[in-house]
Amino acid sequence: MVWQRRTILTGLCGVLALTGQTLRAETAAQTLLRVVPKTGPGIALDRAALEALPQVSFETTTIWTEGRIAFRGPRLRDVLALAGIAEGRILLRALNDYEVEMGLDELGDDWPIIATRQNGQAFDVRDQGPLWLVYPYDDEIDLSRERIHTLSVWQLVQVQELPR
Repeated sequence: MVWQRRTILTGLCGVLALTGQTLRAETAAQTLLRVVPKTGPGIALDRAALEALPQVSFETTTIWTEGRIAFRGPRLRDVLALAGIAEGRILLRALNDYEVEMGLDELGDDWPIIATRQNGQAFDVRDQGPLWLVYPYDDEIDLSRERIHTLSVWQLVQVQELPR
């Protein structure tokens, strides 16, 4: 009887471990960002797709964190280009339904980026992730103003092109 209980418990532990591995594998390939153009199909990007794009890295401080943080991720401009969005206005939406509109004329050449990593590590919802639209706030005085802070959407989940 005791050995049967141990066998059952061992089997359950094995199933739980396997299930955990499966869940981790599914989570690794889940959609992190949807990009929706006015016309045509939208695109769904997982971590691998975002990290396959050209990456920009910089260190900066933020008003939401302590100390300098190294951020890395693709330029928002490059992500929009995948969906054929090159001009006009977009709506940025966060996991908590925070939304803000942005004109593409507000984009710099190398910023903002959609950060997928902080200090070399993927980060999660507790740390403003897994995606955070960030700027090199310390590089230019103009990047530390309120409008830029408003556009710094953490827990970013969708970018939608707006009609003109």
